[in-house]
Amino acid sequence: MDRVAMDSEALRQKIEQLTGKRTGIKQLGRQHSKSLFGRLTETGGEAGEPITHEGHLWVPLYESDGRVTAIWVEMEGLTARELELVNFAAGNYAIALNATGLKEEGEVEARQLGIWLNSQLEQDKSDSEIADEVTLKSRLFAEMIPFLLISENSHNPQLSYRSLTKLLRSYFEDEIILIPLVEKEWLILARKELLTGGDDKEDEEENAGELLSQACMGLHELIASEWGGAFHLAVSHALIPVKGLTAALALLRETIALGRVFQVGDYIHLPWELHMERLVNSIPDDRRRQLLAQIGDFSSVLADKEMQLTLESFFEMDCNVSETAKKLYIHRNTLLYRLDKIKQETGADVRSFGDAAIVKLAMLLYKVTKRK
Repeated sequence: MDRVAMDSEALRQKIEQLTGKRTGIKQLGRQHSKSLFGRLTETGGEAGEPITHEGHLWVPLYESDGRVTAIWVEMEGLTARELELVNFAAGNYAIALNATGLKEEGEVEARQLGIWLNSQLEQDKSDSEIADEVTLKSRLFAEMIPFLLISENSHNPQLSYRSLTKLLRSYFEDEIILIPLVEKEWLILARKELLTGGDDKEDEEENAGELLSQACMGLHELIASEWGGAFHLAVSHALIPVKGLTAALALLRETIALGRVFQVGDYIHLPWELHMERLVNSIPDDRRRQLLAQIGDFSSVLADKEMQLTLESFFEMDCNVSETAKKLYIHRNTLLYRLDKIKQETGADVRSFGDAAIVKLAMLLYKVTKRK
């Protein structure tokens, strides 16, 4: 968020600390907005005067398409001084918000959710249900698919919330929820039906991973053409965000972190393809080095980029010689020569399951230990 404007969630927390009363930020429907803030919905845009309603003080922050977003505070026991401070803080925030233009496309509500998610994960509360004070909670009860997008562009200007929202809507052809997290990190929620079609549930479940992988590739291609530079994209299976979003975000962040270590050169990372990597990453560093030494000396092979690429492709193609040769654009006999060379240097024949499993483990241990 622009440094000029205090974040909406931070504002709510400050007011709650100041008054000791329950507070919240809520986007009201058109009819409710009109009944409480009629003049504001007619003129549109900037915040209007605070009002009291059913024991609460409501301070409008801004209006968009007839819907007013306001902060509310319980009135009972509030002193005149506290009321004055609440009005002052919220009013100044509304003025700054209007100046920065962050009201576009529901950015304030999305940033509030992003801050809440970050705070939960900082406290290791990955099983938290979305809190009632989060304005977007009412939109998080339907099944949605979460994507995590992280940019590595250190010099290019960051894509704006509004521009990225527009781009994502053109891809998904419908409403999405875009949640800014930290700098250059975005959580995207898309309706499950947009990816699966929703016609055949059994077929959906069987092909869920493939469909999500295809969606990631298409999305990556679209953003790369508009954004440029390097960025990472991860996706998880459909969930009901109100209950599972914090855990999904933790999983997606871990997935991208693992992808950066074990899938160097790749920018799309799928959590169901990183089970062994997750296991290896959980092993203490000293124990990793011990295991690598006990398995055998594979350093000459693993340090050779061509051989490492050959092995990675071989395992990716389920140890199928013909398919691996096609993937590498080499003759089948060239691949067999390389595999024989690996056997001569290490004693491991990766065409047999047992040796392939050992070499795969050695590769993962080598990748994570050599970066320490």
